[in-house]
Amino acid sequence: MGFRVTVTPEPGSELWSLTLGVDLSRTESNALFLCGDSILAWPTEGLAPGPQQNGVPGLERTGMFVSEVAARASGLRILYCQRAQAERAAAQLRAQLASVEIREETE
Repeated sequence: MGFRVTVTPEPGSELWSLTLGVDLSRTESNALFLCGDSILAWPTEGLAPGPQQNGVPGLERTGMFVSEVAARASGLRILYCQRAQAERAAAQLRAQLASVEIREETE
């Protein structure tokens, strides 16, 4: 059980991409669900505008269950307008995952 978080410049723009991946085995995922799956929350300040549909801005999501992030093959990707905002969000996600005893993977 572990996670990876990166902050990188978004190609072709001035935005910064925060990517979070959580790796859980099926047993770990089931245990997490039974113990009360935690919600990860991230700051909305500095979020890049969401995709538009019919000229209407998309909803900004501010949280997601750990198991939901783990179930996404590409993980969670959040775009911020500034690097400092993305780094702050990454630090908050690290702290939240540490509080539920999911450790950051190191290469």
